[in-house]
Amino acid sequence: MTSRQLLGAFAALTASLALFYPAGQSPHRSGGGESGGTSCPLGYGRRDDTDARLPSPHVPGYSDPFAFPLARVFANATIWTGDATIPFAEAMAVTDSGRVMAVGSRAAVVAAAGADAPVISLEGRHVIPGMQDAHLHLVSGGFRLTQLDLSKCAGKADFVAATKAAAESLDSNDGDGSTWLLGGGWDESRWDPPSFPDASWIAEALAETKFPERPVWVLRADAHAGLASLSALAAANVDETAADPPGGSIGRVAGTNRPNGLIRENAIGLITAAIPEPSDEQRIAAYRRAFRYLLSLGITSVSDFGDIDALAGSFRKGAAERVWRDFDILQSLDDSGGLPLRVSAYAPLADWERVRDHAKRGFFEDGDTRGDGDGSLSRFRVAGCKAFLDGSLGARTAWFQDPYEDDPGNTGGPVCDVDEYEARVVAADAAGLQIATHAIGDAAVAAAVFAAERAAAANGAVAANHDGGSVRFRVEHAQHMPLPVERSAGRLADVGALASVQPSHALLDAFAASGRLGARRARDGGYAFRSLVERGVPLAFGTDWPIVADANPFFTMRAAVTRHEQNASDAARPWDDAQALTPRRALEAYTAGSARASGTAGLLGTLWRGAMADFAVLDKDPLGIASGTDLPRVLATYVDGACVFGEGPECARVGSDSDF
Repeated sequence: MTSRQLLGAFAALTASLALFYPAGQSPHRSGGGESGGTSCPLGYGRRDDTDARLPSPHVPGYSDPFAFPLARVFANATIWTGDATIPFAEAMAVTDSGRVMAVGSRAAVVAAAGADAPVISLEGRHVIPGMQDAHLHLVSGGFRLTQLDLSKCAGKADFVAATKAAAESLDSNDGDGSTWLLGGGWDESRWDPPSFPDASWIAEALAETKFPERPVWVLRADAHAGLASLSALAAANVDETAADPPGGSIGRVAGTNRPNGLIRENAIGLITAAIPEPSDEQRIAAYRRAFRYLLSLGITSVSDFGDIDALAGSFRKGAAERVWRDFDILQSLDDSGGLPLRVSAYAPLADWERVRDHAKRGFFEDGDTRGDGDGSLSRFRVAGCKAFLDGSLGARTAWFQDPYEDDPGNTGGPVCDVDEYEARVVAADAAGLQIATHAIGDAAVAAAVFAAERAAAANGAVAANHDGGSVRFRVEHAQHMPLPVERSAGRLADVGALASVQPSHALLDAFAASGRLGARRARDGGYAFRSLVERGVPLAFGTDWPIVADANPFFTMRAAVTRHEQNASDAARPWDDAQALTPRRALEAYTAGSARASGTAGLLGTLWRGAMADFAVLDKDPLGIASGTDLPRVLATYVDGACVFGEGPECARVGSDSDF
């Protein structure tokens, strides 16, 4: 039996036998019976068989070491457990090793924890399992927090003004104008008129600044296109003689070969290769900014798909070495106790052999991984492989079966060699690796499903399906399902795949969908969440932060429930409202669903006996997400039962790069 199967079995046993301790006995004291143990069905607290992960109860100053409280009780709360059998509780006991000991009524939980266990009142607040963003880019998000933000621009005037202000801010600290101005978030589909920008916009913004030739690179909101200044193009040797790379394109001035600054898909790598690489110290600072921000949102675990700038052209073996060096940084942070949340990292599928040979691609491991003698669990692991099949709807690079409505000669297309992609999927699956595939357009989704079916046929249904609660194949985004949706969703379910989706992207794409695809295609196949669920396809929620959307999980949940922005015009409501999810389904997708996607089901995503005590304290009910304009606010975030962000007697609000 594999470690995943053992952990899955443990979680199932925990759920079925031990949601509650017997109310009449403390697990910290000896009970009757030949073993001298308690009546706890899992044996917690027995004198002769204590859990090796618990700290030693022999603490100086206590005459009876077994009277020392090994747990704390969190009470006076509405706790959403994530367990369908007993979804709500009023109290929870957490062991000193960071595990959930008991959930249920206050009386039962206090009895389980022992009379000496401290009780912490949550003052009527709401508690949920720690949220897990199933798809984001950690270091890129950390950098973006301090870069030029163009997401609020409504057109050229805003774009120029924001770029000018950011350049002037750099001028005061830059002696020669060589520092690149970086940022992104622009979305021309929201502008009037909705036209793509070009390098002349940047030239206009910088014309009156101290360094008008400063290199500038700003990504579109979806990161599948970007805009470069003329000086950035020159630094990257992108001129009229430059050829389009496979799977990418260089925008040209009409009627000429001169680049106009607009760069799409794999051509993005031409520009990013010319940008001076941040030092490890700068990258660590970016990671820490990302940690702080995510913890403030109640996010305790993430699936990290790496530096955005390192991913263009990552279908080539060894092309994303930057990603692996970032793994070393994350591992170092983990070893030193500087990783405050859990990271499941994904490397390019082209490097699948390297993932196979990596020592930490399983569950977060037990043991003294940090060398500090406390038996802490590792918080970093390499979880699987990621591949790109296509681009995005907004950039007209998503791969569709039929041409774009507003670009009849264009169906998008694959950004990799599809035959090579399929061969790698089969090989990686045979090695027991999880594979995540970016697929936006219906042709890309169909190609991803076909590759998963090939892997199942070659390696067996068990290899391609579930193993101890994990999922072997993930389709990232799955935004536009092949029609009819019910049949394509059924194929996904049959092969045991999971859909890792980003509902907040629907709000961005709403402005372009009908024009790009026509009303019928957009409505019938777009963001088909309910059809996926009804056909048995598990859902995991994420944001792709900092691409397209903010990392706020409650904004994402509301997008899944409402399907459109508040007060949106008819033109910005292209999606089928029948595909909306209930708030409970949305919360499940952000907790247990995302844990399933990362192979951490049973440990994370629920607050049941034996799970890790990762949870968030909220000021309001998250299941009321569809009503009102105010989203829930995170008051405190706990990882391993310790407060890592928030307010209150146990918490210190995180505020500087040195906090972790």
